[in-house]
Formats: sequence, C-alpha cells, structure tokens
Amino acid sequence: MADTKSGSGRARGRGPISKKPTEEPVRPGLNPPQTEIEKKFSSGRGRCNYRRSQIVDPGEVSHMPRVDQREEAVSGISKAMEAVTLKKCYAYDQYTVQEYGPSALKHEVFLGTSGTKINLKTNYFEVSLDEDLHIFQYHVAFKPEIENVRIKYFLIAQLANTVGKVKCFDGGILYLQTRLPKDPMTCLTTRKDDSQVNVTFTFVGEVHANTPQFLQIVNLLFRRAQVALQMKLIRHNFFMPQLGIQVKEHKVEIMPGYTTSILRYDFGNLLVVDTIHKILRVDTVLDVLYFLYKSNKDDFQTKALKELVGQIVMTRYNNKTYRIDDIDFNSTASSTFEKNGEVISFQDYYSKAWTLEITDPDQPLLISRPTEKDLRRGEKQMVRIIPELCVLTGLDDKLRSNYKAMKDLAEHTRLGPPARIKQIQSLLDRVNCSDKVAEVLEPWHINISSTMMSIEGRQLPAEKLLVRDIKGAVTNISYDIKEADWSRGMRNISLLNPVHMDNWMIIYPRQIAKSSSEFSNCLTNVGRQMKMRIAEPIALEISDDRNDSYLQAIRQNLSSDVQMVVCVAPNAKKDRYDAIKKCCCIDNPVPSQVILARTLDKKTSLMSVATKIAIQMNCKMGGEVWGAEIPVQGLMVVGVDTYHDSAQKNQSVGALVASLNKECTRYFSKTEYHPTKDDLMRNLQPLLTGALKKYHSVNGALPRKIILFRDGVGDGQLKTVFNCEIEQVQAALKDSGGQEYSPGFAFIVVKKRINTRLFAVDGNPSPGTVVDHTITKPSWFDFFLVSQSVRQGTVSPTSYNVIYDATGLQPDHIQRLTYKMTHLYFNWQGTIRVPAPCQYAHKLAFLQGQSLHREFSGYLADKLFYL
Repeated sequence: MADTKSGSGRARGRGPISKKPTEEPVRPGLNPPQTEIEKKFSSGRGRCNYRRSQIVDPGEVSHMPRVDQREEAVSGISKAMEAVTLKKCYAYDQYTVQEYGPSALKHEVFLGTSGTKINLKTNYFEVSLDEDLHIFQYHVAFKPEIENVRIKYFLIAQLANTVGKVKCFDGGILYLQTRLPKDPMTCLTTRKDDSQVNVTFTFVGEVHANTPQFLQIVNLLFRRAQVALQMKLIRHNFFMPQLGIQVKEHKVEIMPGYTTSILRYDFGNLLVVDTIHKILRVDTVLDVLYFLYKSNKDDFQTKALKELVGQIVMTRYNNKTYRIDDIDFNSTASSTFEKNGEVISFQDYYSKAWTLEITDPDQPLLISRPTEKDLRRGEKQMVRIIPELCVLTGLDDKLRSNYKAMKDLAEHTRLGPPARIKQIQSLLDRVNCSDKVAEVLEPWHINISSTMMSIEGRQLPAEKLLVRDIKGAVTNISYDIKEADWSRGMRNISLLNPVHMDNWMIIYPRQIAKSSSEFSNCLTNVGRQMKMRIAEPIALEISDDRNDSYLQAIRQNLSSDVQMVVCVAPNAKKDRYDAIKKCCCIDNPVPSQVILARTLDKKTSLMSVATKIAIQMNCKMGGEVWGAEIPVQGLMVVGVDTYHDSAQKNQSVGALVASLNKECTRYFSKTEYHPTKDDLMRNLQPLLTGALKKYHSVNGALPRKIILFRDGVGDGQLKTVFNCEIEQVQAALKDSGGQEYSPGFAFIVVKKRINTRLFAVDGNPSPGTVVDHTITKPSWFDFFLVSQSVRQGTVSPTSYNVIYDATGLQPDHIQRLTYKMTHLYFNWQGTIRVPAPCQYAHKLAFLQGQSLHREFSGYLADKLFYL
C-alpha cells in the first residue's frame, strides 16, 4: 500500500562481445571474465551465428542473405520463425543504430530462445504495396502567400483537372503518380471570396517504395480512408460519434475510436490498430458556469477561471477540441465580430452557419490561444468559444475518486481480449468492404489484409522469489504464474532482511485516536508474524488537523534515533501531505508514512492493510522484503525517469535509482533538476557518478556490468538520447574508475505507451510472455514483454529497445533479467509493468515534482523513502 497521496542495436547492433576468459588475475577496474553461472543464465543459443557486414554507413542499404542461404546458420530456429523474422533489413530507418550508433558496433540478428513456445495473435495487419509504383513529389507555393492549411486544400482540389484526381497533398508537398508537363508549372485558381491565387508546382524528386517518406504518404491515405468511413478526426485520432455510449448516471458519454499507424517492421509493412475512447461530459460548459455562479456569486469569476482554465473542451457541432486559456467576461454571445467584411454577432453567426440556437446571449466567451502547431499551420488568431456549444473532455478529480463511476466506465473502456479483437476486426472489415475506401486506396495500389496476424511468442519460466521461513532459512514463495501475485504466499513467512522498528512515533488528531491506536496494535501483531519487531510507538495526539499541528508535533518530538514517523490524516488534503513530506524528506530527514483515516476504518481488512503498510515501512527504513535469483556477478541495475515540476515552470526532476547489492534489493537514489525543454537527462553524469561511488563504498569494488533502464523516451528522441545520455554515462564511468574502468554497459529504453497488443488463445497472455520478432523494428535490438497480470481488460506489453550494449550478454540474458526486475517492486506483491528501478525512479521524481519541489536530504539516499 502506498502513501495516501501518490501519483500514481534490432540495433541488432551490439557492443564488443566479452573477451576470452583468462587465468590471469583481473586488476580492479578491468572487466572480469564471464563466470560459469553467467554462461548458464538460460538454455538456448540466444542468437544466430550469422553476422552481417561489420559496419554499415548511414544511408547505405544492407541486405541480409536469402533464407535458403542461411538455413544452416539458424538451424535452432523454427521454419515458421525464419519466414517472418529473417528478412531484409533496411538502413533507411531513421532510428537505427546505423545512424546513431557508435562506429564500432557490429550488426547481428538477435533472437532469444529461452522459454516455451506459444501461439499468439497481435493487432497488426499486413499491408501490401506496389514496389514499382513511381511517385513524383512537388513543392507547392501560393501567391499571395496562404498560411491556413484548410484553404490550401480547397485550392488544390480546384485544380483536379490540371494535376489529376489521383493525388495526395499534405499542406506543403503534393504527391502525384504522373509528372506535370512543365517544371515549374503555375496555375491560376480562385478562392471562395472570388480572389485569385497563383499556385506554383516545383518538382522535388521521386519517392520510392519502402522508404519512410512513402509510408508517410500511405498513412495520409489511410487517414483519408477513415474519413470516407464517416469517422471524425479529433486531435490525432479518428472516432465514431454516432456510436457514443451515454452513461447517464455519471453524466458522461464514451466515444469509441481507433489509433492507427503503418510502419515498417521485421515482417514488412504492417498496420497496427488499437481501440481508444474519448470521455465527454454530458453537461455543457455553460452548465458548469451556472453551477459555479449559484454556489459562489461573490467570487464567481475567480472560481470559474480556476475550474476551467487548462481544461480541454470539444465543440459538439464540429468535433474540434480546444484548450481553455482564459475566459473573457467582458464579451458575450451577443458581442460582434467581422466575418467576410460583415459585422455579425456570435449568436447570429451560429444560427446562420450551423443552425444552432443560443439560449443565453449574456454568457461569457471562452478563449483558446493558438498552439505552436496552430501557428505552424498559419492559424494565428485566438479562438472565442461559446460555453453553451462545448463540453469538457476527460475525467475530473471528483469522478476519478468515485469508485462506482470508474467501475461503470471501465465496463465500456477496458475491453477484454475478445471484445477488443472484435472491435479492431470491425474496422478492417469496413475498410475492405467499403467502395469509398477503395476509391482512396486502390489508385495507389494499397492492399490491407483483414486478417489479424498470428505470431509465435515464448513463455519465460516463473521466477524463484527468495524470502525466509519461520525458522529464518532462505526459501521460495509459491505463486501462480498466470496471476503473478504472491500476496497469499507472503503469509506466515519472514521478510528477507527486515529492519526492526524499535523507535517510531504516530501522530493523529483527537477524533481518530481510537482507530490509530487499534492500527498500532495490529501493526505490532503482523510484524511479529513477519519476524519484524515493532515496538510500542510514541503516540502523539494533536488537537486539530491543521498542517502546523502535524509539523509542530514532528519537530518537537523527533530525535536522532526515531526510525519512522507515521501521520494519520482525516482526509486527503494535498497541502497537508506536501507539508509533512517536506518536513520529513528535507528539513528533518526521517522515513515517513501518511495514512488516511478511512483506510483504518475497514475493520475486516485491517490485518491485510497493516501487513502491506508494515512491508512498505520496512522498505522505507532500508529493509529487504523478498529477492530474486540474479546470476550475473557484479551487476548494478539502474532506473532513470523524469517528471515536470508542478510548481517550478520550465524545470523537470531527473531521478536515478541504482541497485547496490547482488540481489538488487537495496538501492541508492538521487535527483537533479534540469530545464524542461525536453525529457533529456542533462545531469545524468553526476547522478550516475554518485551511484557508482555509493556502490563502491558498499561492495569495495565498482560494478562489472551496468544495465540502465531509461523510461519516458519516445521513438523521436532516440537519436538525441543516444548522443546526449550515453556520452554522460561513459563520462561517469571515467570519473569513477579512470580510463581503465570499462564495465559491460547496456542502455535500454523502456516504453509503456504503445499500441501493440498481444492475445493468447484463451484471452490475455500470461506474465513472462516475450515477442522479439515479426512486429519488432528492422535493425533494432528490441522486444516486447508482458510482465504483469490484469483482472480487467486487455494486458499491455512493454517495449524494450536496447540502443547500446557492450555487456556480452545474450538476448535471453537481457530478456530474463528484465523480467526478473519486474518482480522486485516492494510496494506491490506481484509483478509490475516495468523493471522495479524504473518504477522507483518514477515514484521519486513524482514525489519531488509534486510535493517537495527541492532535492531531498542525502541522509535518505539509501532508503526507498518515497514508496
């Protein structure tokens, strides 16, 4: 249980393979030989023996031999896998190691073999393209210059008889299948206001099939196909307003839609489709303003600004979304503006243009200023919106905290595998049965399969988790791998290495004294069962629940031997939580726990609640709850994440959490602030240097291997991350061990926000499911891993992209180590979606960015105080 307030290369490029073992002693700072247990990390070869050309220059196309030329080299891989994984690799991919990797990288095909083979389906569909199709690219210039993209589209449509009906225009570039008779060629056309415009087409070059630019055209055409299906574009995705689901009890509407993308993968060109939903309020923004006015007339404008500024609204008449930046209380629906040389009121405009009647002419206007994207499209004017004609999107805090409401919404949004497959399949069936879609795609020779792809995955074996039995001997927890939950297995066992809580204090207001006392007694009892000694606390009753009352009690009673401060709060006020955490993490560093009173009121589950809190408090004091078998010697696993500080504009928290022991159960944590221009860790070097220094002080030597998991990075940032952050890692290694220190190091980018879905024959795949072929990227060393179990909906795999690797570990090693690390997040008695150090780094960055707004005391650096 967390504190009450919580936020919740294939490159198949590798670094140098480990050197041959030597019998000579290894000097400190040099790479040791691989141990026998490292060699036996998993069964199977782990990689193909075929090696491509040593170094490929950026832009140079490197093709692999045909399948029939390398059957001998891949004899350990099934014929079915050969057909889909060992294809040509194209060097055009803008994110491949060929472009951003160090020149010394070798290029190999890497596949894991550990585990049991399983049959899966995935939400990918094959896309067939005509590789002989010639596409001609023209730059389009307008005179006089036109910035509005919509007007540009209208003018190009007027020239269909000149440029041809088969065309694709993206606002600046026109793609044709035939060359124009002249170059450059200028045509005269007319706007809706009868003014004339010269449009000049200048030939740029040809676009060849199987290039990123060609796939951009294909994606544009598929978006046009969705328009042909009467789907509505809302921001970046298409939705079906006509299929909206009303949840009247909670005054919201759920609008179903899809996210789609066509890219090149190991198999070839594939379309990935997933279902999405947009939540809309049934009440209009005007209804919200009425409610705010009735509840507080004197301070209405201040309340309205606080409630609405920053919210996203959607105008129902055209399904467009806007961010509310301000409210103009001096203008109303009856105010006038100029339209095509005519002065007209907002009320009359909507009546004539949209046949919409506005009932309240005195309602103020919402203001939405142009975003950077709007400015690039030439839309420079701010938009004034009528509150009566728009609704809020998303969920407010009140709805999120309503358990029944969230449960009711989940019935429609968290689709299980059968329902999700059915909904995805329905889109592809519509695409392949629509004559209007055929008119869009067939002239460009685009064929999309309606059959969901079947692929082969692997089920990794269950991990052995280490705890102690009643007698204190190390033993294993038994658990069901399909659920990946060992909360039952934790009963009647001892923590791996508990910290006894002999001196702690609990602070509570007078009105919740009884429940706080009962909790303290219960905590002592559950601690005894886990071999964790919990003494009677220093009980501090305060007269009220003001922030200062808690802080004063802490400061007046805290001494150097107090191990834990527990504060029981009557409600979830954020300012109180923030004040307590600032006091205990910065001013008076001590592990702390904030508990809501309502959590302690459930008497039937108090023992379970106390057990989870006891485990959490033990971790915060430096205890080790359970462990996993980690066969790699001298390993340090690092998690890195960033979070935008909510109180310091343009500042982000960069958090690093690194393991300190062989079992990866003890950690060092450190943060640094950096400008929020992007999510790059520009202060990674001092963070990692601090972690290496701490590791050396604990173990008497620097780590032999370092695996760094980097969360919060998109595909478009990979090149920048490679150039910026890996260089800092290498500098930190030199700072810590000098020129001779060269540990095996891997940098793995972790992505949770992906559209890939995997389906087993009987529903969701079990935790430990791995896919590293077919739907992975050419020239990337990447894989998908399902590590967690879900009780509702469809499980989401996590994507791992190894953008740098000089560890000498096989793909099986990295995949299994990654899976092991998802078992070591001590705030949850089960596996989680990312490696534990990543989740720890997220929790730390969130706490600092949401509550502390300053760096925490170094006294807490070797404790998981932020759980």
